[in-house]
Order: sequence, then C-alpha cells, then structure tokens
Amino acid sequence: MPPPPSPAAAPQPVPEGAVHPDLRVPSYAPFARYTVEDLLAQPGREGLDVLDTDRPRGTYWFGANNRVSRIISATIKGYYDGVYLNGSKTPNHVKITWFKCFAQKWHWSLGITERVKAEFVAKANLCNTVSDWKDKWEIYGYEGKPTELTTNHPSSIKKANSCSASRRTKDKDGHLPMLHRTGQKPHAGVRLEALEKTGVLSSLSELFKMTHATSDRVFVDHGSEKLFQAVATRIEERETQLTQQSPDGLPVTLTTEEADRIFEE
Repeated sequence: MPPPPSPAAAPQPVPEGAVHPDLRVPSYAPFARYTVEDLLAQPGREGLDVLDTDRPRGTYWFGANNRVSRIISATIKGYYDGVYLNGSKTPNHVKITWFKCFAQKWHWSLGITERVKAEFVAKANLCNTVSDWKDKWEIYGYEGKPTELTTNHPSSIKKANSCSASRRTKDKDGHLPMLHRTGQKPHAGVRLEALEKTGVLSSLSELFKMTHATSDRVFVDHGSEKLFQAVATRIEERETQLTQQSPDGLPVTLTTEEADRIFEE
C-alpha cells in the first residue's frame, strides 16, 4: 500500500499590516475580506435592480438597458485613480474594485456571476470609455474633468503637476475642488465597513457625507456641502410629493435605491 499522504502544512499567519495582493490594502481592513459572492449574500439588497440573462419584466441586462452602461461608466469615474488608457494598463486591483463597486449597485443570482463579470469587463473597455468621455468633453469642455485625460496625454511629470495644480485651482465661485477624508481607501470600502457595523447598506448620499464630512458632521469644503444639501432637498421634495399622493396619507420614505437614483442624477 502506498504511504499515507503527509499532512498539509499549517497556514502561516498573515503579518500584521500585510498588503492584500489584489486590493492593495491591509489584510485586516474589513472590506478586503469580501468577495463579490460575499457582497451578493449581504442583507439589505432587496431594493437593488436585478440583472437576469432571461430579462423577465422588471430586470436588466447588459446591452439591453442603457442604465447598466451608465452605471458602469459612473463606477469607473468614481474610482479612477490613474491614467489607465486601456485594460492592459489598468492594475488588477483597480479592476477588481470596479467590479465590487458595481456589485453594490446591482443584484444577480450567484450562478451567473462569471457571466456578469465577463459582460462587465467587456463593457468596461477603457479604450472606448475614455474615448466616449473625451468626445463629449471636446464639445462641452474639460472643466472639472480628470486632468489626466486632456486632449494630449501629458508625460508623467506634467500629469503630476497638472493634478497637483488642479487640487489648488478654484472654480468661478472661488471654491476649491471637493475634498474627501478617506485617503487611499476606496469609498466602496467605507460603505462595506458601515454595512458590517450596522447591517444596513448606506445610501450614496449617506456615503458621501461619511467621506466628505468630519465626525462632528461638518463638511470639509463648501462644494461638498452644497452638493449634499441639493441632493437632500430633492429627496425631501420627492418624499413630500409621494406622501401627498399616498391614499392613506402616511409619510413616505424613499428606499436606498430610490435615493441613490436621485444622487446619481
């Protein structure tokens, strides 16, 4: 008889402060532990739009609904931390983060995750995405757009200088660009940390306040406060409208998904 297999080597402890090979964040960070499958199993996802290959009524799919493409574009813009002109030049941890951010806005069956990922990757083709952005910016102007994506892609030194300058450049009202307090941590990670603590998925408006205001709820810049208040006013107006239309007259509160749609607009 062949000798029994030797026992598997005991897993080595992860050194404190070690960096996750994909996400480039410390392994002890709560959001570093989540896979897309973990996200799909989280509570509080009932209000999310659903992706379904069969497209039954009320569901969405890639190519069949412009909303899906708009969310992908918004996801990339929301976590675009470098000059990635195509997929091959985009770090893997950035692409993984994009897909995890996308999974926080849509729900689908675990059985089609690989299909969803393949479609997402195809739609997130940066050559086309960046080109589409630039076509619009040529018409409407580059003001407020990523300084890395100007008409002529500058050298790394010029890019660094332009980024640094943009952070010091005031708009026509004398305000600096919006600031946030999360450093290098993706906003998706902040949202997951809040989910882990409360069991409830924060709305995009709530996430914005978490990342742009201090612990005593004071915004770090005027532009952020102005945007937050504008969204809050629109949400309140919509809830008032729905309450007035309600047959029983009871107060109506928007779902997280409904509030997120107003924020995205």
